[in-house]
Amino acid sequence: MNESPVKIDALLEPLLREGDDDDADDLLMQLISVHAEPVIKGVIRFKLRLSTYRATQRAEADDIYQEVLLQLLAQLQKFRKLPNGHPIADLRGMAAVIAHRTCARWMRRQFPERHALKNRLHYLVTRQRGFALWQNAEGQLVAGFAAWQNEKTTEPRRSLAVETLPHNIRPPKGAKPQELADTIAAIFNHVRHPIEFDELVTAMASLLGVSDQPIESLAEDDDAVASVPDVAEPDPAWRIEKRMFLQRLWEELEQLPRNQRAALLLNLKESSGFGCITLFPATGIATVRQLAAAVEMTAESFAQLWNELPLEDVRIAALLGLTRQQVINARKSGRERLTRRLKGFI
Repeated sequence: MNESPVKIDALLEPLLREGDDDDADDLLMQLISVHAEPVIKGVIRFKLRLSTYRATQRAEADDIYQEVLLQLLAQLQKFRKLPNGHPIADLRGMAAVIAHRTCARWMRRQFPERHALKNRLHYLVTRQRGFALWQNAEGQLVAGFAAWQNEKTTEPRRSLAVETLPHNIRPPKGAKPQELADTIAAIFNHVRHPIEFDELVTAMASLLGVSDQPIESLAEDDDAVASVPDVAEPDPAWRIEKRMFLQRLWEELEQLPRNQRAALLLNLKESSGFGCITLFPATGIATVRQLAAAVEMTAESFAQLWNELPLEDVRIAALLGLTRQQVINARKSGRERLTRRLKGFI
């Protein structure tokens, strides 16, 4: 076997040496059962936080697992047929990413109000002056005052349960961003330390009366798949590689003509339909204001569209003053240029 010019996970090398299809299928199943399945089930358990493994919840978890498995198998089949064209540098990392995305889509379908609130809060803590969103030393996504980002707090943790919050922390009277920001600031002042972002979303959902709360943790279920935080989350090298790609992608997007930039960014999604424009602000590559500038919209107008992204072509055409076919053509041209420019990254 010739040495591959791209990095390939050593776990997958035997798959490339196997010429018999039946033996290759057996090897695939072994790779998945030993290396990918624990990661996938660990992510599903962690992300969905199932309170008990009742029959309906088991069926939902199994459906999600099967969907992840199908996507992973499709990627592995592509890799086997054309390893240099579809390289896999980290089998476990790919399994984790697919599982995270599939769980996110499931959460959006099951809890649309909470998901919309989460997007609004994400926008606020990443754009409002004085707030910040970052990963702590344990890899958790936390929110707090920007001044806390590089500090090690010694304050004891305070509960964010609504019934334990002081009376001066009240639900926002309206839906204006500043009213939400004032409530968030009051919570930060109360706890005096960074808060896990999901915990902040849960507290705000309770204050606002959002009813479609996520189901609770599966921690007490002895039959559940063990948590695998050290595997389910991609390793540091993988995260760095992903951030480098996003940085390069953003730089190339900025060089595209306006219609191509807008057609791509406003419809940015992966093959399963999962919107991924939020990766830019989440990783610090580009702020929402910069994204708005890239599509030549005001920050306020773009913020109003944020929860609706990715947009359909008809909607994009109306925003850009183009026909639907012109939007499709612009996106196609943009993708072709990005494919050429990002050769070696994709």
